[in-house]
Amino acid sequence: MKHRNRIIAIVLLAVVAAVALLALQEKREPAKPAHESERAAAVSIAVSVEAARVESVRDSLSVVALVDAWRDVDLHSETSGIVRKVRFEVGQKLKAGQILFNVDDEVAASALRKARVNRELARRDFERYERLHKEGAVSASSFEAARLKFADADADLVAARRRLDDTAIKAPFAGVVTSRLVEVGDLVQPGAKVANMVDLSKLRIRSSIPEKQVSLIVEGMPVRVTTDVWPGKVFEARVLSVSAKSSRDHTYAVESVMANPTKTPFRAGMFARTAFVGKQPREALLIPRQALVGSASDAAVFVVRDGKAQLAKLVAGAEYGTRIEIIRGLAPGDKVVVNGQSDLDDGSPVTVSNPEEAR
Repeated sequence: MKHRNRIIAIVLLAVVAAVALLALQEKREPAKPAHESERAAAVSIAVSVEAARVESVRDSLSVVALVDAWRDVDLHSETSGIVRKVRFEVGQKLKAGQILFNVDDEVAASALRKARVNRELARRDFERYERLHKEGAVSASSFEAARLKFADADADLVAARRRLDDTAIKAPFAGVVTSRLVEVGDLVQPGAKVANMVDLSKLRIRSSIPEKQVSLIVEGMPVRVTTDVWPGKVFEARVLSVSAKSSRDHTYAVESVMANPTKTPFRAGMFARTAFVGKQPREALLIPRQALVGSASDAAVFVVRDGKAQLAKLVAGAEYGTRIEIIRGLAPGDKVVVNGQSDLDDGSPVTVSNPEEAR
């Protein structure tokens, strides 16, 4: 009986102690009024806004490009033999048809002389048989055989003349020699590469255009070309072609052509910058680039409506300096937040710090 009374007393003491501890804690941390959190949520965030405006723009795009020669050709030997003469130096400008190499031509020249003799003999036989055939002294088959023999000899002469011509390796066009791969005494075979030439009278300017802007490029449109080699100079080119197929990085090859200036010449392999400018201006809805939340490919902005910031998803287009085109998602006059958007959530109350712009 005494033991049970002792347990009850201990339990009562524990309950009293717990109640006292709770009372002490409530005194130290008084409960917040229920309306305090609501009041905190109602605090407005100061932001700056700017209205989306329709403006006149001219489409343009500037990208890094590579300068190539109008023609870049590897020269090959069409005959076999020993190189007897080399008639040029690397870097030398040559005219079309100018001889670069002479390959041993003794055998080819002998074959040409023999072909000329055979053709002459075949021609005489043909003319004799032709007279006799008219007089009825030879059969038609004999005359036809003489005619075919003459035609065959004529073809052999053409082939022999070509083989002799091939012993002189010539420049196919006017240009500059960039490399020489054989020297006097080297043995060359048909198809062997012997030199390289480039034609720099005109230039191919090769640019890679992202698929988002390739629709702006059309054949014949003007292109402004600049290079660090000639600072301050602007050169004019024209779009020659636009690739119908993209590369693996989803860019399209655009080739432009321009005359190579004589006073400020370009060289093959130089870097340049190409600026493609549209022919006609157009109207576009623009907002400041700094208003975007996220990247241009996944664009959004905060729009102020009825004192609250609302998150709006956008489809962005081309950039024009510090402004960007909005294709879909905004209307002219919408007030977009340009300063303070990092503190906003969708639906946050806001106070416009530049009311004149809001009006």
